[in-house]
Amino acid sequence: MNSDRLKLAAILAFIRATLTLPLASLASQLAGNPGFGPMLITGLLTLINFALFVFIFTTFKGLLNERFGCHSLDLTIYGLIGLNALTVLVLLGPMVLPEQISGETISMTIITLAYGLLLIGYAVQILKMENPLFGFQKPYGYLAAASGAGFVSVVLAGVGVIFGAVADILLGVIFIKASGKE
Repeated sequence: MNSDRLKLAAILAFIRATLTLPLASLASQLAGNPGFGPMLITGLLTLINFALFVFIFTTFKGLLNERFGCHSLDLTIYGLIGLNALTVLVLLGPMVLPEQISGETISMTIITLAYGLLLIGYAVQILKMENPLFGFQKPYGYLAAASGAGFVSVVLAGVGVIFGAVADILLGVIFIKASGKE
């Protein structure tokens, strides 16, 4: 894992953390608006967030694999990416197939619940790692678990988003620490 990719992942993690709350708020406000413009903006925001998530988490997976020889999180990270991709499909589906909107709320509830459970499992795996992640293993693991718990409750998903944003900041700090330790 080269230093430049780690530094870029840190910057993108900070950007994602900074934009998470405004983007979530804007997307929820636009979601109820049936116009093409709001749907297009929501779609773009969703795709940007997904792209950031994929880059950040594949970089973290690479760091764990290459630097620490830890492969126990690979499937969990792929699962998180897959659930995020499913979220993108559910959110963008009405733009492509407007007549298929009826199951969107139920689908998102199921995806949110599954995402929260997987995030809690991810956090447990982080906390069980032998490597302290430059001193951020426990804070990052606990924040990921709190984020997952928020998503599992569905009602407190907004709280999960806040904890997730703070966890992204810690992940960015982990990337910065790792980029200096090559």
